[in-house]
Amino acid sequence: MKRRDFIKSLPLGIAAASVPFSIGTLFSGRAFGRSPMLDTLLNVQSDTNKVLVIINLQGGNDGLNTVIPLQDPNYDKHRTDIGYVSSADKAMLTPYHLRGDLALNPPLGADFHSMFSDGKLAVVQNVGYSNPNRSHFRATDIWNTASDSEIVISTGWMGRYLETQVPDTYPIDIGNSPDPLAIAIDYSTSLAFQGSRSVMASAVIDPSKYNAAKNYTDDPPPNTNAGNELQFVRGILTQSDKYGQRFKDVFAKSGSTTNTVTYPSVNPLAVQLQKVAWCIKGGLQTRVYFVTLGGFDTHVSQNTKDPSAGQGLLHKYLGEAISLFQKDIENMGFADNVIGMTYSEFGRRVNQNGSFGTDHGTAAPMFLFGKPINGELYGENPKLDAAHLDIYGDLQATFDFRQIYAALLTQWFGVSDELRKSILNKPAITLTDDFKSSTNGFEFPVNGSSKWQNLITNPVNAVSQSQSPTFELYQNQPNPFIGTTTIKFALTESSRVLLEVFDSRGSLVSTVANSYMGRGTNQAIFDGRTLPSGTYYCRLEVNGKTMTKPMVLVK
Repeated sequence: MKRRDFIKSLPLGIAAASVPFSIGTLFSGRAFGRSPMLDTLLNVQSDTNKVLVIINLQGGNDGLNTVIPLQDPNYDKHRTDIGYVSSADKAMLTPYHLRGDLALNPPLGADFHSMFSDGKLAVVQNVGYSNPNRSHFRATDIWNTASDSEIVISTGWMGRYLETQVPDTYPIDIGNSPDPLAIAIDYSTSLAFQGSRSVMASAVIDPSKYNAAKNYTDDPPPNTNAGNELQFVRGILTQSDKYGQRFKDVFAKSGSTTNTVTYPSVNPLAVQLQKVAWCIKGGLQTRVYFVTLGGFDTHVSQNTKDPSAGQGLLHKYLGEAISLFQKDIENMGFADNVIGMTYSEFGRRVNQNGSFGTDHGTAAPMFLFGKPINGELYGENPKLDAAHLDIYGDLQATFDFRQIYAALLTQWFGVSDELRKSILNKPAITLTDDFKSSTNGFEFPVNGSSKWQNLITNPVNAVSQSQSPTFELYQNQPNPFIGTTTIKFALTESSRVLLEVFDSRGSLVSTVANSYMGRGTNQAIFDGRTLPSGTYYCRLEVNGKTMTKPMVLVK
């Protein structure tokens, strides 16, 4: 690869990384500049000032000791040592009651519970997916890519959405995006932001102290082979740092790092959310922020009730950080445009283990917060009797996590039905077509009632989609061809692609591509060197629609 090509393949952000994709040895995918046809087909979403803050609870948060079924005798039986089982324990839960027989874990705090009372906190029970995986790594990938458990894909759900917001030449050409589309307050980005061509997020530990690459004043490298390589690395850094100067400009303003509340420095999540608040206050048009709170792999000494250790301390951090952030955003005047959500790769086993902890499980609750959130408790109480647990003694999910993603994409970011299905990788999904929670759209059932309602109080209207075709298959080049030929096709949105070649009798001779592909122009190499001369037909299938082109092989 030439240096120029290598630099152009880089994503934005000082700590970002790009993941190429390939199938076998004959297929290669890459994005090219827009063609006139593609300009007509593409339907980029309209600008939005909506902000989503994603909080990743790393390690697998124990849901049953987060939202506690305080009157369920099966809970008492399974959690004799680590649960709220005594009468004194039950009394501790009374001020944190939600609906029915459910209560928040007290270390989450009174302010966090008040957000529920004020209608700014939604609790969605029993969220998971079919055939759950209990590996930290694989389960995290499933949540980040929004794939079925048995299907592996290399792009993230949020990366696929953000990819629709920029030109196909991104990140070399950032288009009308003056700020990062997404920011992770971390040393690296999450797989959730991986697009088909580049990472769609910037990773920044402290945006207020960001040192833009072009401001570096290193000494000139020596005129040696090593010096040339050093100069190349410096060039990569400068080329890939698209937004460094923007950070410098935003945080050079007086008062840019002041808050209306005090974030405790000992709370790692609060420190990250404080920086998110700085970015919002500074005027960044970033749409998605990503922060993490680790330590939830509580196999030993879970300490749910203790706000100074174990899960109790983590819940203290979580409730404190979110409630402070919400107050800060409200005081700053941005509350109407900011919401947040939490997720963890899995819940924990219903039964405690022999080390006063819990092992890897399945379903767990998710929190959504913010003024635009329809604060409620959604879904039925978890069923803990043997008849409703799986063969491992785990909870069975009531909601697929992609139902939450679908609701946010549609009702918060205004994504159309067609685009949402593409983002959530419809051909790789076996549960439903569009992850609607009910026949009424994206409504969720309120616990203990027959009422269904949206998670967002005032859902935005979906952006209308063009009725133009969603893809185009070009004539192969060269044609006729002697041995190999290049097949190009354009996608108006990221989609699952099936590219096959048939002979004149209709027999399949080659599956050239069967993969998730990115928006823009892609290409595949078809090798016909072992085939006889004749006419062949290239067939492209995308989202159930097909196009076919004849190809002539001569020898």
